[in-house]
Amino acid sequence: MKRFAVFAFVFIAAIALLGAQESQTPATFYADAAQQTKEALDASRLLQSKGQWSKAWNLLAALDPENKDGYVLAEKIRLALEGNVANGMLVSFGFVDLAEGQNLDEMRTNPPEKQTIADFNPVDLADALEKSGEAVPPVLSYELGNYLYTVNHEYGDNWILESQAVQQKAVENYDRALAYDTYTEKSLSNQAELLLNLQQYDAVETVLRKAIAAYPENPNFSVSLASALNDQGKFDQVYPIVDEVLANPDASDATYNAFVEGIKAGLNAGDVQKTDAYVEAMIARFPDEYVPMLIQHLIEVRMGTPEKANAVADDVTAKFNVDPNVVRSLISTWLNVQDPQSGFDYLNRSLEKYTNDDMAVGTLAFYRALMYAQTAQSVDDLKLAMADIEEAEKRFGTVYDKDNQVFLVISQLKDEWNQFLQQQSAPDASAVPGDQSQQPAETPEAGSSQTDDQTQQPAETPEASPEASSDATSGATE
Repeated sequence: MKRFAVFAFVFIAAIALLGAQESQTPATFYADAAQQTKEALDASRLLQSKGQWSKAWNLLAALDPENKDGYVLAEKIRLALEGNVANGMLVSFGFVDLAEGQNLDEMRTNPPEKQTIADFNPVDLADALEKSGEAVPPVLSYELGNYLYTVNHEYGDNWILESQAVQQKAVENYDRALAYDTYTEKSLSNQAELLLNLQQYDAVETVLRKAIAAYPENPNFSVSLASALNDQGKFDQVYPIVDEVLANPDASDATYNAFVEGIKAGLNAGDVQKTDAYVEAMIARFPDEYVPMLIQHLIEVRMGTPEKANAVADDVTAKFNVDPNVVRSLISTWLNVQDPQSGFDYLNRSLEKYTNDDMAVGTLAFYRALMYAQTAQSVDDLKLAMADIEEAEKRFGTVYDKDNQVFLVISQLKDEWNQFLQQQSAPDASAVPGDQSQQPAETPEAGSSQTDDQTQQPAETPEASPEASSDATSGATE
C-alpha cells in the first residue's frame, strides 16, 4: 500500500522525470577537441574508473592550469561533481584516491583529513573563458547546465546567486548545448524541470517534445508534457498524450501519473465522461491501491453527488479493511468542503457495520473522537470525544502491544481533554472547546514520488495535534 503521494483536488502534481544516470559525458561531445586533449581526457577517465579521483583531477589541472581549454574545463566540472569526497558549497572540492575495497559514497559520510583540495567555481571560469574570446564548446554549456542544476538542487537561495538566477543561467546553458544537439536523457529532464519552475511553458513544450522523440522508451517525458499542458489549460492536447502512455498495460509510476493528468484535464475541462473513464480505468489498473478510490470519492464530494460519494467511501473502507489512511483521507475530504456531518454519518454507519472487529472499531472511534474535538461547539461534544477515545483505547488494547505508540497518543489526548473539561467546570469558565474558524483538514493530493503515508493529516484541533495522532494509528498497523 505504500506507493504514491496523495491526491489533491487542485491537482498540483510535481511529476519528476526519471532521467538516466549517465556516469560520464558521451565521448561524441568531445569529437572536436584537440588530439592531445582527447588523450589526456582518456587518461583521466581511466584513473577515475579505478577510483583514483585525486590523480585524475591533478592530471587535468596540469594539462590546463589556466582553464583556457573549454573541453578540459567541461571535464573538470563533471569530475568535480561526480568524484569529490567533500565540497564547500560546490565552489571548492576535495578529492582522494580510493584504496581497493573503498567506496566513494561511504567515504563521503566520513571524509578523510588528507585530501587534494581545489578551489573551483565553474561559473566564474566559464564566464572568463567566454570573455577572453576563446571558443566555448557545446559540451561546456552542457556540463555547466548540469552543474547549475545541482547547485540549485543542493542550495536553492542559500548560494552565491539566488535560486531564480541560478535556474535561469542553467536553462541558458542547456539551451546553448541543445542548439548543437548536445544533450542526454538526464539533461533534458533537468532542463524541463527548470523551465517548469520558471513557468516558461513554450520552452518546456519544445524541450519535452524533443525528449519524447529522442527517448520514446521513457514515458515520463510524455507525462510531464501532459502536466505542462494542463497547467496552461490546453486540456484537449492532454488526452492523446495520456492515452498513448496508458496504451502500455503496465502499472508503473508513469502510467499512474498519466491517469492523474487525464483526470486533471477532464475535471478542469468539465468533461465528466472523460473524468469518470480515467478514474474507473485507474482503479482497474491499480486494484491493490486505495488512492485511486480516494480520488473517486474526492471527485464525487466536490461534484455534489453525496450518494455516490458515500458508496465509494463504504467500498474503499471495506476493500482495504478500515485502513486508518483511508479513514483519515475520507473524513479530511468532507471536512475540507465544510461537511462534517457526512464524515460523522460515514463513521457512524461504519461503526455499526464493524462492531465485532476490534481493530476497525478502534480506528473508527479514534477518528470520530478527533472529529468531535475538532467540530466541538460545547463541552458535551468534547465529552463525546472522550468516550470515543476511551473506546478506541479499549479496542486497540486487544490487538496492539502495550508499548505501541498509539497508546501514548491516546494518553496525551485524554490528558489534554480532561484538563480542558476541568477548566470548563470552573465557575468563571466561558470558552468553548471548538473553533469553527479553523481551516478544515487538507484533502489528499497525488504525485509520482512514493511515500509511507497516503493521505494528508486532518487539520489541527484545539485539543490535539491530529498529525501526531494520525501517524500513530497508521504506524501501529504497519
